[in-house]
Amino acid sequence: MEQWPTLEEQIKSAGIYYPRSYDIAYRIGYVLQSIGVVVFAILYGLSSSLFIMPLIIFNLGIAISSVFLLVWKAEIKKFILRMTFGGIALQIISIFINPINAFYAEKCFFLGLGLTLAGGAGLVGKEAYCFRFNEGWLLLIIYPLSVIPNLFGFSSYKYNLGASIIIAILQLSFLRKKLSQPLLKKCEGNVCGLPETKVK
Repeated sequence: MEQWPTLEEQIKSAGIYYPRSYDIAYRIGYVLQSIGVVVFAILYGLSSSLFIMPLIIFNLGIAISSVFLLVWKAEIKKFILRMTFGGIALQIISIFINPINAFYAEKCFFLGLGLTLAGGAGLVGKEAYCFRFNEGWLLLIIYPLSVIPNLFGFSSYKYNLGASIIIAILQLSFLRKKLSQPLLKKCEGNVCGLPETKVK
């Protein structure tokens, strides 16, 4: 039986530049996401006004992982990047809208957060597909459920706290599995296939 090439061999044969340092940076993004959501859950549970700070860390984590994501289909990465940075841009814009109209600023913020979480969902969904991380599939579901009620104004403090706690637990479990993987690990069962070789 022909042996399936390692991920590093696949990257080299495809003419892609993706050193191990990129994979480390990709994982650092997940570390920041986990720190952000855990601290957010704690501060939100304590009704602290500082809960916005860990959201910044969470957003930064998604942004870093999006930039250093390795996928064979460029369309997938482009989608994740657009959702992530488009969402971050809307969250920043909401800050400037707030003095003018707090209602629309809130909607703009949650829309932005939703887009960023769509990027984050793409990241964890990729990991779930490639490495069979059940936490990835669950986060893919809970991310939109945590934002949509807020966007349409029928959420509550208890609902948001519960959702943030669930996300924090799933993120930590996901992170433990991700950090235990060797660098540049290929997909389970080679479900991702092989990259297209660049024409030189």
